[in-house]
Amino acid sequence: MRRPALWVLVAGLAVAALWGALRAGPTPPRTPAASGKLPAAPSFVLDTLDGRELHLAQLRGKPVVLNFWASWCAPCRAEMPVLVRAWRRHGQEVHFVGVNVLDDPEDARRFAREFQVPFPSVHDPRGDTLRWFRVVGLPTTVFVTRDGGLAKTHAGPFVGEEGERALERDIREVLAR
Repeated sequence: MRRPALWVLVAGLAVAALWGALRAGPTPPRTPAASGKLPAAPSFVLDTLDGRELHLAQLRGKPVVLNFWASWCAPCRAEMPVLVRAWRRHGQEVHFVGVNVLDDPEDARRFAREFQVPFPSVHDPRGDTLRWFRVVGLPTTVFVTRDGGLAKTHAGPFVGEEGERALERDIREVLAR
């Protein structure tokens, strides 16, 4: 009886935190990507979990898989092994970047160690990137073309065999652009 109430409370707090993050702060302008066909991904500079700066704009030349996650997000935990396997298959041809939002940095670092996440994750304590990329729930994965265009957004986790196939399809699509 206590577990369902706890999950409802956690889900309610997560929704409230996301709503608050979406309502606050400036939104970067959306301009056409270099191709002129797709809106450009909002550029950001954030610190990685190990303290280095990551500039999204500097990753142009290869497609980018941006995965929005938090250590307290149960579906994010279920999805991360699928993303790690995808990185092993495509890490040479696609940049993978985790975007840890609304989370305690030490909890995020523990999560990354637990799942042996091989790609960088940036930390966004206020959740500004959620608004910039119009993310309304976690996990969400955004696919960015090699010239910086927003190709696709997948809301929800990639889990199980079906999730692996869907992620593979989305990566192949962004590679083909």
